Amino acid sequence: MNKIKTIILGTINMLSAAVAYASEGAAEGGHDTITFMGDWLPRLVNFGIIAFVVVYYLRKPAADFFKSRTAEIARSLEESKVARERAAQALAEMDRKMKDLEAETARMIDDAKTRGEKDKQTLIEDGRKVAAEVQIQVKAGIEIEVQKARTGLAAEAALLAVELAEGSIKKNISKQDHERILKDYITKVGGRG
Repeated sequence: MNKIKTIILGTINMLSAAVAYASEGAAEGGHDTITFMGDWLPRLVNFGIIAFVVVYYLRKPAADFFKSRTAEIARSLEESKVARERAAQALAEMDRKMKDLEAETARMIDDAKTRGEKDKQTLIEDGRKVAAEVQIQVKAGIEIEVQKARTGLAAEAALLAVELAEGSIKKNISKQDHERILKDYITKVGGRG
């Protein structure tokens, strides 16, 4: 690469020297008429020599430069082709993963719905069992309370019956019957002791 730059700079220097020489000659001559032999021929010969030198010395470096540049472009094209294929594969992989993700999401939603229905049925069954147990406990409590109330009512009825009997006895018993019952009782109690 440095060799090419050196050759190009040398060629530019030679061309600028040729142009400077040609302009100097034109300024000194001061002719108004331009002739082919006097004016154009030296310039054409000068150009031909410079072109020959440039082509001769730059032929191989220019060819190498263009070959390397062509190879570099071909390599870049191949790399871009490989990169494009990799990108297409990555895109296809991403599409596949997205489809798999959608399918997995749908499956998870279905599983959640199924589990939710099972949990719902389990909760309903558990609620029914608890309600049945509560009903049994309430019935047992009611029966106990009814039994207590019956016992209380029977005791109260017995007390009322005793009070009624006592009131009836007090009304219907005479003084003589009272003394006789008292004597019988003392006799019975006194006979035991």
